[in-house]
Amino acid sequence: MPPHPETETVGNGNRSQWRYMYASSFLQVLDSSIFIPVCFTLFVALRAALIFFLPVEMSSDASWYLNRAINIARGEGYSEAGYPTAYWPVGYPGFLGVLFYLFGQDQLVAQLANLFMAVGSFFLQLELTRRIFRSEATTRLSLLLLTIYPNHIAYTSLLLTEVYFTFLLLLGIYLYIVQRGWIWILLSGLVFGLATLTKPQVLFLPGLLVLFRILSQEEKDRLREDLVKGIAIYLVMTVILVPWAVRNSQVFGEIVLISTNGGATLLSGNNPSADGGHVENDELVAQRNFSVQDQVESDRRARELAIQWIRDNPKRFIALLPLKAWHLWAKDGEAEWAYQAGYPQYEQYWYVFRTVRWVNQIFYVLLLAGSLLAAVLLINNRHRVIWPWVLIGYCLMIYLTMISIVFSGQSRFHFPAMPWAIMYAAWAFIMFSSGRLQHDNERQKIAKATPER
Repeated sequence: MPPHPETETVGNGNRSQWRYMYASSFLQVLDSSIFIPVCFTLFVALRAALIFFLPVEMSSDASWYLNRAINIARGEGYSEAGYPTAYWPVGYPGFLGVLFYLFGQDQLVAQLANLFMAVGSFFLQLELTRRIFRSEATTRLSLLLLTIYPNHIAYTSLLLTEVYFTFLLLLGIYLYIVQRGWIWILLSGLVFGLATLTKPQVLFLPGLLVLFRILSQEEKDRLREDLVKGIAIYLVMTVILVPWAVRNSQVFGEIVLISTNGGATLLSGNNPSADGGHVENDELVAQRNFSVQDQVESDRRARELAIQWIRDNPKRFIALLPLKAWHLWAKDGEAEWAYQAGYPQYEQYWYVFRTVRWVNQIFYVLLLAGSLLAAVLLINNRHRVIWPWVLIGYCLMIYLTMISIVFSGQSRFHFPAMPWAIMYAAWAFIMFSSGRLQHDNERQKIAKATPER
């Protein structure tokens, strides 16, 4: 028997009313004067708690960075086993080396530096979201999402490049977008130079920002000024990068711009055992015959082996492209591996770590879904955001994907794009919620204005 029309109308009205109340209450919470201070306090507390109450011994890449930084602090230079090295870019271990020289050779010094840089990212995300999306609700929600993002929290204790590099990216973009004076332009060049010493692929990002600046300018007479400032940024970056290239050339006897692992990275993703991720246990990979004292020649061998394999297996190389993208974007929460390897009581509490990992994965998928929804909403809502700056995050995601499908896909490589994914997801949620609120509010007004029969 179908429901009575009046009963159905009342039911729908109640559902709309409850939906309106819940959404309205949530937006009121976001609008609270204490929301940002509370978020900031929770942000710091969660990350500091891991540092002080969940001690983890560095392993794998983190251990390598730690030991190289200690060598630098001791005056032994960027070296491994007594030999000069440039295997990984010097940016992060060099930064740690300076900290260790000034404050002592303790990993806690580096972990606290990570905490301070994470805090810096918190405020940079606040300013960038507020200026680009022009929505205080979006800004506040993005801070909440960043605050409780488990993988971001977990990385604070680990001596890996992700927190440092992400902070530099956000800072460089902020300085270029928000500040227009020459001193800020030069500072952004300095920041991008340090970021390039950490991950060379950032080299092209300032050029993208200059292009966006040109596209956003209505006054054509500022074109020349924008181009000159772009050139200035790259000149400052050159001043940062050239001394390191000179050092490498003197040490290795040939030109090495930043690092000696490009060939090895290419080979690890393009070999007979390749599955889209980082593969080292393959006979072809072993043929690079790596040694620290012979790292330049080893890198050359690796590059030649990888290129030859791609030439001999073009169909397999093409088939690996989507698999590499999958390994880059499908999973999150890889910080758990570091705790599995370095936290003494991991086996006792493995179920807690694994539960957090699953919660993080759900959270991450929702963020990506929100980013995709935001891309759709932007089609008809360009006037609500600052164009084309809102596209920076999407360009970064695409750029990271392009690099990964050539080399290899690893989930930690998408870490620098996550602040932008959070911004997009927050904006999409606010847009959707505001639209439903407006729709429900209009329905309620219509219902109240309709006379009873």
